[in-house]
Amino acid sequence: MQSHTRKPVWIPALISLGLAAAALSPASALAQAEVKIKGEISGSQLKMFFEPETLSVPSGTTVTWTNEDGSNHLVKFSDQSSPRLGHHASYKRSFSQPGTYPYQCAIHGESMSGTIVVE
Repeated sequence: MQSHTRKPVWIPALISLGLAAAALSPASALAQAEVKIKGEISGSQLKMFFEPETLSVPSGTTVTWTNEDGSNHLVKFSDQSSPRLGHHASYKRSFSQPGTYPYQCAIHGESMSGTIVVE
């Protein structure tokens, strides 16, 4: 009696199916990032800021600004602005083109500014 060793044919098929599924999975969806809008008291001064102040993201990322401060804020770019953001409100913007996108709070001015760098 002759013994035949048969290699399972389904392993390469499963591997190739897995690769195809990975290519179509939601993991290839747009990336997300977050900037927090904050305020803190330092001595007798109230400091309001974006955290992080500078955020580097890949092209195609959607950035969400969330107001964790009790004050109202408006995220203003040269080409668009958020609505007025009260406590816990958020604003989203997608960045599809590489470049540097400076912004500031339209209510509090240049002392409260940030930058999104899209690579």
